[in-house]
Amino acid sequence: MEEYKLFLKKTPEDERFHRVHAVLVTDDGRVLLRYKNGGARITGGRIDAEDVDMESALKREVFEEINCEVDKVEYLGYLEVETKENGVVCRRENWARMVARVTKIGEAKADPDRENNWIYGRTLAPAEIAKEELLKDAPMGDTDKLVDYALEVARGKAYFTKSPSSDYEVLNVEAHNGN
Repeated sequence: MEEYKLFLKKTPEDERFHRVHAVLVTDDGRVLLRYKNGGARITGGRIDAEDVDMESALKREVFEEINCEVDKVEYLGYLEVETKENGVVCRRENWARMVARVTKIGEAKADPDRENNWIYGRTLAPAEIAKEELLKDAPMGDTDKLVDYALEVARGKAYFTKSPSSDYEVLNVEAHNGN
């Protein structure tokens, strides 16, 4: 069983991160969601040894998973993930939480790290809809608070350069060969 605790505006005591994920926003204020097994997620993944830093790991993961590019990136906090078996913690990881501005959305492509030519679904959603979908499909550590804080930081850092959009747009549906 996994348990999640979100810490905003903080870093873990050991300052070690295992994964990095970001709330991806567009210049019109929408959130880019990734769909895995039909459920909405924020994008990111493992920090590899060859990654220079968390930002480079995030940019690599965003490109690999959903064929998008980001520019402005800000650290927001971290998610502490504990895996327990029979009530005993057997694994603890820290997953960095960031916000990043999407600069380019490419055509849907298979994630090179997944089997069966896995292509994640992608949507652009207004913030309220994005929060609803994330809470319904992946309620990991106060996701609604994370999205609210990400949008607050993005506004403060001038990520938004266009009029706000309330359009919900399906960019592509999830597809893969196999189960």
